[in-house]
Amino acid sequence: MNELINIMADDMNIRPYTNEQAEYFGYRVIYSALGLWCLKSALSEKENKRGISKNSQSILLHDLSKKYIELYPMAKRFIFASRNTDIAVFIRNIYEQTGYLLTLDKNYNVLNNSGETIRVSETDYLYLGLPATCYIVNGLGIHCRNGRHEVKLNDFLIRDSLTPEEYIKVKFDECDFNKRDIDVAELEFFNPFFYGNVSNSWNGHMKSNMTMARKSTMGPYYRTIRKEGGTFLFADDSSGDEPYALTGAEFRRLYIALRYYYDNPMQLLICPIDEVYSYIRILGQLPNREYFYLLMNAWPRYGFLDRNHFIIRNELTEKTAEVLGTIGFTARKGEFYG
Repeated sequence: MNELINIMADDMNIRPYTNEQAEYFGYRVIYSALGLWCLKSALSEKENKRGISKNSQSILLHDLSKKYIELYPMAKRFIFASRNTDIAVFIRNIYEQTGYLLTLDKNYNVLNNSGETIRVSETDYLYLGLPATCYIVNGLGIHCRNGRHEVKLNDFLIRDSLTPEEYIKVKFDECDFNKRDIDVAELEFFNPFFYGNVSNSWNGHMKSNMTMARKSTMGPYYRTIRKEGGTFLFADDSSGDEPYALTGAEFRRLYIALRYYYDNPMQLLICPIDEVYSYIRILGQLPNREYFYLLMNAWPRYGFLDRNHFIIRNELTEKTAEVLGTIGFTARKGEFYG
């Protein structure tokens, strides 16, 4: 199987980084190969109808992943990293959400052949589809050197251009707030000064003049302003968006922006490995737009559902830092310990 892994790696232009363990390299190759199979399956044609049904696509990828693991069992813990999420459905959804696959008749996918590209470095473009020749695979993203019909990155991500400060001003406009019959003693408040995870950043005292409040982890959630004299103003804030959509998990942007606003930004560690690759670690949880961007440019390190650790080519780190920086992350260099 090592020979097959090497052939697949050569086809996709994937190289091991310095001292990369065989199981990590094999997983990265298999992960990207499943992505490539997903895209190529959408080029199928049967009875004069192009494309493939979503169900058939999922079955194909699921069967392939099982066959790869039978041949290369060391990658099993990465590919079957969750009992609740099938990697086949995961990959198919990512391509549907990012425009690689176009869904027809609700349940039928065809490959996007419009030739749209998004610049991701000085020399690299993310290609939405499959170029005829000369492309490399980074994570689930297909990359090429020449841009054709270039799409602006913000348009690809459906992202506005607000800075973190501007976003906070919009979300905490007092015109949207009211006094409410809410017992403050029953609330927990997000502490933007806390350095650790958002899940550990809640307590019974409001540490800042603007923040989020909640009655429990299940909600309800409120944007909260504390006025001079101790008056509290509230605005309802729903966190129930689509978890698998490109525009999903957007509530996380507010926590990132609050941390940035109060001079405690979330961190992006960029750790050079060698002349080709870097390891990046994200100290926080990303909205899906930025997370999907990473999936199009890097490999999740500890399994396909890993949202915090990635292996990425060096030339792609600058744009990644820029993308995360626009929502409030601060990039700094770190060390890679293998």
